[in-house]
Amino acid sequence: MPGYEPSEVPLYEDRETVERQYRSSERESDPFFAVEVYEDGYAVTYDLLPAGHQLAPPAASEVDERITREIEDIVGDQSLPTAEVSRSVSASLGNISFFQREDSARRVAAVISSLVLDEANWVDAQPPEQAQGTRKN
Repeated sequence: MPGYEPSEVPLYEDRETVERQYRSSERESDPFFAVEVYEDGYAVTYDLLPAGHQLAPPAASEVDERITREIEDIVGDQSLPTAEVSRSVSASLGNISFFQREDSARRVAAVISSLVLDEANWVDAQPPEQAQGTRKN
């Protein structure tokens, strides 16, 4: 089953790298999946639209549940710094942000990567016309 260990999750430290990798995903028809670095912290981002897919409803629900459980574990761990974490998660796009620590973002990314990146969990999707060729973050 595909997926990442926390230390293997791609980390993109600047906007130029993010945009370059996103364009590469579009060219190769691959999903975009990474931890991104922002001034405010770290974000987990996935986008299946470059691959022309989205998560099937059961997988989308499971991703949402896993995110909730993992964030609750992080917030409940007194040894980890926490701040309010927001998320915008759908069957095709997801952004979970902002984590204060890279390790926490990688941990959440690794937990959902096996579901998000497993092609057995995908169904065909058509990206919206306005999103083709342009990433909206």
